[in-house]
Amino acid sequence: MMNLRELEELVSQGEGQQLEFKQKATFPEKIVREMVAFANARGGQLLIGVSDDGNITGLKHAEEERFVIDKAIRIHSRPPVRYQSDYIPITKKRGVLLYTIYENRKKPGYYRENPDKRGKAYIRVNDKSIQASREAVEILKHSRGNKSQPVMVGNNEQLLFRHIEQHGNATLSEFMKIAGLSRSRASRILVSLVISNILKIRTGEKDDYFYMNAIQ
Repeated sequence: MMNLRELEELVSQGEGQQLEFKQKATFPEKIVREMVAFANARGGQLLIGVSDDGNITGLKHAEEERFVIDKAIRIHSRPPVRYQSDYIPITKKRGVLLYTIYENRKKPGYYRENPDKRGKAYIRVNDKSIQASREAVEILKHSRGNKSQPVMVGNNEQLLFRHIEQHGNATLSEFMKIAGLSRSRASRILVSLVISNILKIRTGEKDDYFYMNAIQ
């Protein structure tokens, strides 16, 4: 089990791709959304009882908070997020909850605000959890496979490659414009190029950016 010194060292790293702070579990469904994003990436750690600026305040009623969070995980995540929870005492009366989130075996996992609906996929980008685009969801579905898929490179793909060569990357809307394609057609091409390891995707808060994979 992690001790206080180890906790302080972890917190000193600051929030990032695999680490998130929450001061309390006031909105447990939002905590589950963060967990889903971790599970759709490479996993991560979530600390309850630590403020955004890294102040370790702890929880007075940690077991009650844990009960609420565990229930929210069962209700709001599909497939249920795989995790381990630990309690780290910081004083005689207060402590921090550490949730270690494991990567999904099958992606994507979904956050369901309404338990009767499929929900939305979230992914972790730096220190934020954002909703995955349609393209990112399709790529996640293929992420567990190790083999690349062959793809035909035609005029549309050549136009895309030239744009990326000139500008460093391309968005879906840019590809649609330069190739005169519908959204669905442009989307299918981009997804197939990423799955085939010709392109890589970098997800942003507003757009996904596609760029050439240096290692093919």
